[in-house]
Amino acid sequence: MRYFQKLLCLLILVLAASFGVGGCVLLYSDFSVQRSRMAAANAAAHAQACTLLQTEILDLQRRGISTGDAALTARVTAQGVPAALWRGDTLVCATLEGLQNFPLGDAATVTVRTENSIYAVYASDLQGGLRLVTAYDLTGLYRDRNAALMRFLLLEAAVLAAASAVTALLARRLTRPLAVLTDAGAQIAAGDYARRTDLHTGDEIEELSRSFDKMADAVQEKIADLEADVQRREDFVGAFTHELKTPMTSIIGYADMLHTMQTDPDEQREAAAAIVHEGRRLEALSRKLLALLGLNEEGVELTAVPLPALWPRLHAACPDVTLRTPAAAPTVRGDADLLLDLLCNLVQNAAKASAPGAPVLVLCAQAGDAVTLTVADRGCGIPPELIPRVTEPFYMVDKSRARRQGGSGLGLALCQRIAAAHGSALRIESEPGRGTRVSVTLPVWKEDAS
Repeated sequence: MRYFQKLLCLLILVLAASFGVGGCVLLYSDFSVQRSRMAAANAAAHAQACTLLQTEILDLQRRGISTGDAALTARVTAQGVPAALWRGDTLVCATLEGLQNFPLGDAATVTVRTENSIYAVYASDLQGGLRLVTAYDLTGLYRDRNAALMRFLLLEAAVLAAASAVTALLARRLTRPLAVLTDAGAQIAAGDYARRTDLHTGDEIEELSRSFDKMADAVQEKIADLEADVQRREDFVGAFTHELKTPMTSIIGYADMLHTMQTDPDEQREAAAAIVHEGRRLEALSRKLLALLGLNEEGVELTAVPLPALWPRLHAACPDVTLRTPAAAPTVRGDADLLLDLLCNLVQNAAKASAPGAPVLVLCAQAGDAVTLTVADRGCGIPPELIPRVTEPFYMVDKSRARRQGGSGLGLALCQRIAAAHGSALRIESEPGRGTRVSVTLPVWKEDAS
């Protein structure tokens, strides 16, 4: 059963119950009032009949006239009221069929139903061991009550029919927003993630609509993130496959040449040098790829890192670079090995982008509780439109130069992950032909931070 049908049935049931109970209470209360009034009038008429019969009996006795059954029967019949007269347990007369079946006691009152009529029966004791029983017709009162009840039931049926039609229209109108929500949910489930309800009813359904639309926004955002993540993974796999294929092709080609051909020593040295170069590229590629995966899977424990202690290690890791580091630097909160790896990658990238022998600067600037490390060069620079992409895995601005220098396109991606592990991000500023500055901001180490 649909919701609007349930709502319709409930409203009709409530309306029928309230209308029916209210109408019946009203009818029966009015009937009770009329019954009480008629009972009072019948009781007075019975008392008058008893008084009149008792007076006539006394009058007959005073005049010495016999008060036998015949005389009493005549007096009871003359009153014109359905009655029965008893002398002790003996019936003297009865002017209404059936009254002889009710030898009531003194002051007794009952309601008697015959085949076609209803009577109120009263009994009272008289002098001389007599008991008068009178009956008063209530058939008209009960007939009027039944007729009024039937009219009320017909009226209730008409009202309920009209109310059902109006309620059905209102129920459909009230539940129409639910149909919109249901349809929107089905369309979103089918893939239309931009579907929204945008209901304006001014009540709780509008609040539900806003909540539904917020949920749909969140679902669309999550789906977009998942699709972007899938695309990034596909791009990553494609780029990785390509980067792996290029050196492997060179290695296999030169190795096959050495294996199958008679070459002079110069050609052998050239082939061996190419194999060593491409092998080192594969080694660097695998090392950086493992570093990326390790940063994704494991958390980083940040400790006190004195920056001046990193400079000798940085010079040792980049022996072929003309490197200039600051004489003084504070202690930061980080991971020494990861920060060294970050600086090494940035310094090597700067050296590859610069002319041979050109200096690479490592700068340190403190502002409050933050320290900004910057690696700057005066190299070829990066076009502005390509800066957002240089931190993508395997992306290279100049692929031929990068591969010739042993690059894999993972250096800046690894640096970005290391910066993120320290709660920061790379900031890249570059101008083609004038050089590049890559910065990362780290918190200053405080003794109470431990």
